[in-house]
Amino acid sequence: MMENNKLVCKECGWKGDNTQVLVGINPFDKNVKIWGCPQCQSIDSMRSVCDETDCWEEISCGTPTKDGYRSTCSKHKPPHAPINHNQEERFNSDDN
Repeated sequence: MMENNKLVCKECGWKGDNTQVLVGINPFDKNVKIWGCPQCQSIDSMRSVCDETDCWEEISCGTPTKDGYRSTCSKHKPPHAPINHNQEERFNSDDN
């Protein structure tokens, strides 16, 4: 089962998801949001983690699958999807 949007704070080890973090406007650039840990209130210390249930390792790869895009650690990396050679040929012909 996939669990998307899981986060870990690198400062204090808090674990949760993106609905629980503190979000505010960066005082130095009003067009940028900053994220804060709800436990230690550290700014920009949140890291995305593997979408596999009960895994809290940092994301190391992203893989398109038949069920959607997976963001996983190297341990839970799904196998590569088969290559659609017709699509590959189309991309190669566009370069010419």
